[in-house]
Amino acid sequence: MASERPAGNKAGKLWIIIGVFIVVFGIGMTVMTNTINDKKIDDMTQQCEDDGGQAIVSKEKNFLSTSYSFECQ
Repeated sequence: MASERPAGNKAGKLWIIIGVFIVVFGIGMTVMTNTINDKKIDDMTQQCEDDGGQAIVSKEKNFLSTSYSFECQ
């Protein structure tokens, strides 16, 4: 019985796997959100130009995300 591994070792590996899954899921959601936002900005720009206005879009890229400022004149 003394040669068995403690349960804590297996539990630690499980938490590492859960943490990696959360990180991968978070990065995937961020990329998906950025893609959806890019499409929305493109659609808004097209709508603004179709209405005869001029779209002013400013992008601020961070490490994983992008912030947008949109104005139609």
